[in-house]
Amino acid sequence: MAKYSAQISFRSTPEFKEALEVQAKQEKMSVSTLILKVMEDYLEQQKK
Repeated sequence: MAKYSAQISFRSTPEFKEALEVQAKQEKMSVSTLILKVMEDYLEQQKK
């Protein structure tokens, strides 16, 4: 995977953050990588 240096931050509920952490752990990736993957997949789908 490419190296990234741009940062994006956002606020969420504690419950949403916990759900992201649980999902990321299940998929053996960081929360940042999970969010990036989900958003890349979403943006790719929007092109269709």
